[in-house]
Amino acid sequence: MYEWLRETLVDRLKLPADAVTAEATLDEAGVDSLAVTELAMIAQEERGVVVDEDELAACPTVGAVAELLEQRRQQPVAR
Repeated sequence: MYEWLRETLVDRLKLPADAVTAEATLDEAGVDSLAVTELAMIAQEERGVVVDEDELAACPTVGAVAELLEQRRQQPVAR
């Protein structure tokens, strides 16, 4: 999930590639509130992962975002 996240942040959201590392904070990586909103939408559209923007924004690092997305991807969808 980290590779997909990094590719999305760099290629789709146009964040600087050298700043997007697993250890970087969201601020260090250039992830602002608009990027969080876009990332939540892209994750749902492309990966079927439903995650709240506040949860994404609360992640301490880019790596933590990848872990959260992976956890959500593996959870069954409640119907």
